[in-house]
Amino acid sequence: MQLTILALLSVFLYSLYIRNFKRIKQYERDEGPKSHKSKSGTITMGGIIFMILPLFFLNYDRKTLNIVLTILMYGLLGLVDDLLIIIKHSNKGIPPSLKLLLQVIIAAVSFFMYLSLNLDTTISLFNFTIDLKWSFGLLMLLVLTSSTNAFNLTDGIDGLLSGLSLLISIPFIIICINKNEFNLLYMIICVDICVFVFWCFNYPKAFLFMGDTGSLFLGAFYAMLGIYLDNLLLFIFLASIIIFETISVILQVIYFKKTKGKRLFKMAPFHHHLEAIGFKEVEVDLLFYILEVIIIAIAIFFLI
Repeated sequence: MQLTILALLSVFLYSLYIRNFKRIKQYERDEGPKSHKSKSGTITMGGIIFMILPLFFLNYDRKTLNIVLTILMYGLLGLVDDLLIIIKHSNKGIPPSLKLLLQVIIAAVSFFMYLSLNLDTTISLFNFTIDLKWSFGLLMLLVLTSSTNAFNLTDGIDGLLSGLSLLISIPFIIICINKNEFNLLYMIICVDICVFVFWCFNYPKAFLFMGDTGSLFLGAFYAMLGIYLDNLLLFIFLASIIIFETISVILQVIYFKKTKGKRLFKMAPFHHHLEAIGFKEVEVDLLFYILEVIIIAIAIFFLI
């Protein structure tokens, strides 16, 4: 019953948001694809609903509370970034160096909250386990910072990041059932319901975007699931496509500097390269979804 109410509330709130918040607009990057210029002015910050609404339906314990506090901090950082973009009427929000510093600080706070629960500081793969002790904090810092930025970069096509996020949650649902982590399972379901409703409004052609509010929130959420379910390496594998998107940007920058102006890809991240060579947004979405399903199938067969 609660989940039905959550789903109906999501539909109602997104409909209300689209109708009443038309001044909350996103401004497309000048260097972005020409086909995206028509999207400038689309309502943004839609991630605020799937960030806030599930919080009223969760079964809280200390693990759930720690995860919520962390993902809220990242989501609020994205919210401030979005608000600055709206206020400035440009695509420039928080300065990148300051944004990165704040992401690192949030990761450090999250690690100390993790330690307060006396949870393992080990990572496991198959039957191999290593205790990282305090180095686990550095790993958390790297994963949370990388994940939030990578999810943010991937959010460049209607329906892409929200669809991939829903797929990535499937193995975590299986893990929660296997480990009897029912509070975390319920949390995933609550977030997924709201993200699915958002996806329905965001799929080409989008009525609204999630903004940095949503992308930073989702990046932190799935990274935290990997950490708290002792499946960090699994999360990294599941996020292979999103990681590749980030790598494509890094390679583009390096190649551009080394060759004094030449480009490795027509545009980066890679989903924009596919658009530039003729793929439609829907085709890029479907290609990435299929690849993610294959990754999930491998993960379920070999790793879970």
